[in-house]
Amino acid sequence: MKKIGWFCTYTPLEILHAAGALPVGIKSDSGAEHEDVVLGDSICSYVRSSMGGALTGAYDALSGVVIAHSCECMRRLADGWLYRQDEIKPAMLHLLDVPKVVTNASVTFFAGGLRRMKEDVEAHAGPVTEEALRASMALFNKTRDLFRTVDAMRKEEATAVTGREVEALITASWDMPREELNDRLEAFIAEKKGQTGDKDAPRIMVIGGPGNGSLIKTIEATGGVSVVEHMCTGLRAFTGEAVPHEDPYRELASIYLSGTPCPRMLGDKSREAIDEIQSLIKEYRVDGVLYYSMKFCANMQMQWALLKNDIPVDVPMKVLEGDISSEINEREVQSFIKRLKKRRKRNR
Repeated sequence: MKKIGWFCTYTPLEILHAAGALPVGIKSDSGAEHEDVVLGDSICSYVRSSMGGALTGAYDALSGVVIAHSCECMRRLADGWLYRQDEIKPAMLHLLDVPKVVTNASVTFFAGGLRRMKEDVEAHAGPVTEEALRASMALFNKTRDLFRTVDAMRKEEATAVTGREVEALITASWDMPREELNDRLEAFIAEKKGQTGDKDAPRIMVIGGPGNGSLIKTIEATGGVSVVEHMCTGLRAFTGEAVPHEDPYRELASIYLSGTPCPRMLGDKSREAIDEIQSLIKEYRVDGVLYYSMKFCANMQMQWALLKNDIPVDVPMKVLEGDISSEINEREVQSFIKRLKKRRKRNR
């Protein structure tokens, strides 16, 4: 089975699956080095690490990659990849343009881009028939439904589902065949039904882009529980509503553009992201918010500027900044969780 890499959750993996390829998410630690020489040190560490991985052979098993133009750093990754393409093994590089607003025109534009992506994928992996694409879409929509069930369980007062467990499921989804992932999700849901967790644990919402593997671990090791992650490696990866359409590419475009908005989005979707965060705080009964921004991520910094005055005043918030693979400041997180524990006791 051929493997095709992807970087951003705006990449419709259904097209790769329909071609008979295994979609492989490029993880934050894929690169042996941060490749500053090619891209410069004012590019986010995820993109620099990805470039380093390409140049050190981390992706040699891939037949190609799809880079979504989700931000200017990702665009620079595509530029660097093309500049050094003689040293990089994957034969296919497809740059997928993703609209920043959602209108009828932008959905039409994105659908056209998905057809061009399909043509590139067919040349390197295999044919994509409408029948195969529809079957893949049904399979991936089932994944979305299963994750919605998991998320509903996390809203319970004494949820038995931890953030570390959900993080492990999402990490597995990056390179696990989708059929196996759905089976694993069904088994996880069956196992957790009827179980309860610590009702006194402070309930944390994490907001960010690509996750830092140390953050949720530190939250839960200190006695908190991460109940919702508004991140690329969290909630955003499995949202989007399927509205049937005779054109499967337009249907896919609608699914991906209707999902939980990334900070890159503009117009109504930008405001929708802020409103959704406010709603999630209430739905998940969040005690505190941790906002994790990667250095040099302009999108995350701009969202913080919009968000900071809209978080309910009775919900404490902590802002952290760091690199994708660096250790977080554990003392800051631990101090925040301990403060929330004391606050919960006072409010009983």
